[in-house]
Amino acid sequence: MPQRTPARSGRIALASAVGALALVASSIPLSAAAAPDSAAAPPTAAAAKTCAAISAEVDAELTDRFGDYGDTAGQWTGADSAYSVELPDGRIAWIYSDTFLGEVNETHGRPLDSLFIHNSINVDDDGVITTYTGGTAQAPESLVKVAGGDEAKDWYWFGDATVHGDELQVMLVEFIKTGDTMWDFAFKGNAVATFDASTLELLSVDPVATNGINWGSAIYEDHHYTYVYGVEDLGAQKFAHLARVQGGDLAHGTWEYLGDAGWSTDPSATKRILEGVSNEFSVSKFQGRYTLVTGDATELLSSKVVMYRSKNLEGPFTGKTVLYATPETSGNIFTYNAKAHPELGNGHTLLVTYNVNSFDTNDLYVDVDNYRPRYIDVDAKISNGSHCG
Repeated sequence: MPQRTPARSGRIALASAVGALALVASSIPLSAAAAPDSAAAPPTAAAAKTCAAISAEVDAELTDRFGDYGDTAGQWTGADSAYSVELPDGRIAWIYSDTFLGEVNETHGRPLDSLFIHNSINVDDDGVITTYTGGTAQAPESLVKVAGGDEAKDWYWFGDATVHGDELQVMLVEFIKTGDTMWDFAFKGNAVATFDASTLELLSVDPVATNGINWGSAIYEDHHYTYVYGVEDLGAQKFAHLARVQGGDLAHGTWEYLGDAGWSTDPSATKRILEGVSNEFSVSKFQGRYTLVTGDATELLSSKVVMYRSKNLEGPFTGKTVLYATPETSGNIFTYNAKAHPELGNGHTLLVTYNVNSFDTNDLYVDVDNYRPRYIDVDAKISNGSHCG
């Protein structure tokens, strides 16, 4: 039976002050490693205005597809992160971190002995879903484990992913346990997991330099470079950073980091480009601008999904615009890590997901929906005039 701590408890950092809990909307806690010397503040995100007509509704097709699969397949019953990438054969790989496996009972809850692992992938083949984990069918484990590690003390969560040739590459974010409570853990480092894109066989795990930045928050593929966004997580403050790899091989290519003096191979030279992102977000080209979608990390436990816009991948990202307010956010239930999925949208619509969780672990077992991604379609008609962000 797994330890009954909130799934993805590590994605929310809590601090106490004068005997009271100060809840900080955070996906991944402050790294134990030294953060880079990034004292200069990034550009002010509200400096320009975005002119947009926004509407949003639940994506019924994906909600029903993953809901029915989770309820009836006897495998995956819920997870968080929910990155996605299109595989070379057209299938969609959904990339998850903390994952519940097993059955759903007659009251739409999880049995208390439901298996809990730290990462998994669902592959959607035109509505037919297959769950990939490590271990065996009789004894599933996390799809990627820290070599020689004890997953109760040292584990990987998944970041964003990209396809390089016939391989799927997934950013890994390693965490270690630092104490006895469920909040006692810290960021340790990054790596890249490389899979065969057809079979999802794990081929290799390769380390990536971090200097305290959690790389893999978002990935954007350009013609010559694959751009990787990361987060400098200071708890109440979070700053986006940017790196790139020419040719797109994240495991073996040369990483360059954007700093005040331009691009450098020195990971300590990276600079802050935007404040207020969650630890997982997305960057995509949408209606003529680079569009960053994130949960609003400028507010504690915010229900807001927001976007920023820029003419350049490195920013400045401005024109903060609210796309949606998550209706689940109330009481013990919180939402986090919103992101867009450009391969599943169109010219006017962004498919956006966000995660749902609870500070009361019992809620995750009473109702499976308290730990499952949500899917919404955001229709945005945006003006890119000179007075808009």
